[in-house]
Amino acid sequence: MLDRRSAPRRFLNETGSISIDEHRSLPCIVYDRSLGGVRVALPEAEIVPDRFVLSIDASNEILICRSVWRKAEEIGAATSELETGRSARPSIRRELEPV
Repeated sequence: MLDRRSAPRRFLNETGSISIDEHRSLPCIVYDRSLGGVRVALPEAEIVPDRFVLSIDASNEILICRSVWRKAEEIGAATSELETGRSARPSIRRELEPV
């Protein structure tokens, strides 16, 4: 079988979640990942929008994904890294104006 990936994949088998809107997320399994791509499995793959946010629990990564292919319970998606490590988020500070 011809492998058309531009980068080698790394098998993960890690838990994660897919945010499908601002109020709802679905648990998933991240089976493998390559530079620029990911394969996830979840029972309700058909309700996931073409663009979604994927959180990988073990590495605390948050990825913006675009669906490239779908099967009944799997999605192959192209990724662009949003953030590595949730602890790396910049803190939001409000400066108080002098009274």
